[in-house]
Amino acid sequence: MAKVAQSISRTRRVAVIGAGSAGLGAAHELLSLSRSGKTDIQFEPVLFERRPKLGGIWQYDDPGECTFIFDSRGAAHPVSSLTSFDGKAGSRPWPPSPMYEGLRTNIPRDLMCFRDFPDEQQGTLFPGRGSIEEYLKSFASRIKVEHLIRYNADVISIRRMEHQVEEGNSSRSKWAVTSRTLDGRNAPADQEEFDYIVMASGRCNRPKVPFVPGLWLWKGKLTHSAWYRTPTIFRNQSVLVVGNNSSGMDIARELHGKVVRHFEGAEEWIADANVSSPRTGVKVRQSVEDVDKPPQMDYDPKDAESPEWSRRIEVVPRISRVEAPPSGTDKAGVIVLEDGSRLDDVDVIVFATGFFYEFPPLDQSVAPFDKHPVLQLPPPSNITATQRSELDSVRSKQDGTLDTSISTRAAPFMSNLDDWQLFYAHDPSIVFLGIPTSIVPFPFAQIQARYAAYFWAGLVPPLPSLDNQIPVSDAKKWVSVVEDSSEVDMAKAEMPVQHLLGNPSEHGYLDQLLHRIQGSVDHSPVDNFDTDDVGGLSPTSPRGPEQSYQTTKWRRERRANGKLLRRKELGY
Repeated sequence: MAKVAQSISRTRRVAVIGAGSAGLGAAHELLSLSRSGKTDIQFEPVLFERRPKLGGIWQYDDPGECTFIFDSRGAAHPVSSLTSFDGKAGSRPWPPSPMYEGLRTNIPRDLMCFRDFPDEQQGTLFPGRGSIEEYLKSFASRIKVEHLIRYNADVISIRRMEHQVEEGNSSRSKWAVTSRTLDGRNAPADQEEFDYIVMASGRCNRPKVPFVPGLWLWKGKLTHSAWYRTPTIFRNQSVLVVGNNSSGMDIARELHGKVVRHFEGAEEWIADANVSSPRTGVKVRQSVEDVDKPPQMDYDPKDAESPEWSRRIEVVPRISRVEAPPSGTDKAGVIVLEDGSRLDDVDVIVFATGFFYEFPPLDQSVAPFDKHPVLQLPPPSNITATQRSELDSVRSKQDGTLDTSISTRAAPFMSNLDDWQLFYAHDPSIVFLGIPTSIVPFPFAQIQARYAAYFWAGLVPPLPSLDNQIPVSDAKKWVSVVEDSSEVDMAKAEMPVQHLLGNPSEHGYLDQLLHRIQGSVDHSPVDNFDTDDVGGLSPTSPRGPEQSYQTTKWRRERRANGKLLRRKELGY
């Protein structure tokens, strides 16, 4: 009986929120460590997935109609006609996936893959959405986790029940996870107890729209890139695309006829767009933060050497405010830019401005998040009395008031994480995977989950504090250990987190995690592949083991040459 009790005490239940790439990677790492013989801890992960199948945002969703709802601060919230929000009924509790059919990755196929799990599908170096969804299904089958996934399971609450700080800045907590089934049975909500929480729900849930004074006065179409599916719906319209990262450049590119996928009407659209006098009737402007800074991932529309489709994009400054259309006109409104210029011929504004961080099950008014929130309160509104009156008038007529509490559940950045943006600074029994941006997400979250598993098993120490004077985009950040850093720097933890890593900082980050994992070896003994500047290594060539070795040569070269490879294969 004593042995049975001891065995049970070494079992740790882990709630993994999401069965997309991060959740699947986390389940794999937890199970792998349990089976490795390195620890007598046995992790029992349960994956909660609110969709009916795995894959997260790599699934295709009907986006429904996009409606902009304004809260009492004047902040805009794009919502889908098919999604539940603010107490309004909808056919599903998740927002539309931003993935459209034929969307091509901007990261090479082999680089996207989990460590030691190459994509066995044959195909292009930059595959479409569906190919990545199939890879994730194959990965789940290979690691045998399907039986651990609860589909149609909407997690509505995660609350800490117990908390005890232990030696080494570790902690033992108990968490109550409440979920409901979405399969139509109207079953009552179910509450379960877990030792650890893995937030793996991704960063593409709440579409982000920057605050624009007067946007609520706009009479034309407002939409967000998460709803974008084809360029054909914009025929004969003047379009302002806000943002020039991946989604913004993809939309502007397709509007000008540079299309590398198939959709209904694609051939006609391409033919009409690629003539000296385009017949699509589309005018494209792109509003960017810095008109003198070229896009990070694409051609520069202001560069005379860029392709003709790119040079036809008119680059303009950021939006300063929106004014109501002049009376007696059919204008949608007047867009005033930061340089003082005014646009009165725009029909549609497409916000390609990314997503907020959002964790609805984590109530920020309940301990421990009430005192140390991961999502800070939004700033107070800064609008004039006239704008307030106009806003109140618009809100009185919209479908859904979106109380201010709605907007407090989302933020453009997080706080109260450790310096590695992985563990909650005030209780490391909960982790957040894939929070940094400009990373290769699948292997990044995988190694984060590996470190969390080792830490929870007591095999590695807490991650150290780092020099807060070094930005996270600098690879030296991850070796800038601050001595005597066993205690959490509370003041620093409360500060907004800077999330943009990029290359090579992400390699420095992962290599330091791997270096700290027990049994790590610096370099793979089989890392002798030669990749030239146009990617001589086939995406299906064998790679040799990666295990817990530091980032291999081929991954570094693939990452550094991503833009060249994409232009060679896709032309942009």
